[in-house]
Amino acid sequence: MHISRNVNPMKRIILAAFIFLFAVPAFAQLKGDSWEKVKTSGSGTLTVVYYEQPGLIQDDGNTVKGVCVDLITEFTKWVKETHGKDVKVVYSSKEKEFANFLKVIQRTPNILGVTNTSITEERKKIFKFTPPYMSTPLVFLTNDKAPALKSLADLPRIYAGFTAEVITGSTHVLHAESIRDKYYPELKISYTSSSESVIKNLSTNPKIFSILDFTEYVGVVRKSLPIKRQEVDLGNSEDLAFIMAKQSDWDQLWNEFLTPEYRRSAVFRKIIKENLGSTFLNLVH
Repeated sequence: MHISRNVNPMKRIILAAFIFLFAVPAFAQLKGDSWEKVKTSGSGTLTVVYYEQPGLIQDDGNTVKGVCVDLITEFTKWVKETHGKDVKVVYSSKEKEFANFLKVIQRTPNILGVTNTSITEERKKIFKFTPPYMSTPLVFLTNDKAPALKSLADLPRIYAGFTAEVITGSTHVLHAESIRDKYYPELKISYTSSSESVIKNLSTNPKIFSILDFTEYVGVVRKSLPIKRQEVDLGNSEDLAFIMAKQSDWDQLWNEFLTPEYRRSAVFRKIIKENLGSTFLNLVH
């Protein structure tokens, strides 16, 4: 953008400052305390940026709730009891697009990224992860008017003319591409910014399918949406974790807290049951 030389110098300075202010990405305004700072001062803030997933973390208009919220609350209690430090949690930003959520976390030190982020070797190169807080299977979803599918090998025949729709930046992209390459070379794959968009499209379009985490399927069941899970094997479960920028030092605390023993505890199982329901307790582990 060009600023005219005929503008009053003071006004030019103000205008330039205004342009700069609104040109700075939103994530540049986010700030969290390091664990080192909390240790030194005795208290501090854990800033959370999240991408909504029903049952895991969602804003109901009055508060943020879900499995992840309860785990973070337990974490702050543990920090107080074990290390004698007070940690205030601030749910600072709700991202609408998963790819942008990842970008914000990568570029902002000392904040915690919270959603159903799968742990992958590629992501380990640019993020720090907490230990897994949950492992979930992937699910193959279609509109409830779509024919039943029992084997991926039957895709070209039963789902001829279908399109796979997946979330940009998610591990589901790789799964969809693998299915295309192995079973259905002519398959078209489309990309969208959020699971909300995928679920909306599945509800109305009988000619698409998608791959999502089982936790995302929880919201579908709760809302009784016209979507069904096809009984096909998509392989092993994926480990889900919270993420941090490489510069963060909070990972050492999470490694101490979020142990396999904790995930087997009665407290953890209660959190799962209260947020996801007893039906899912044995499926989401």
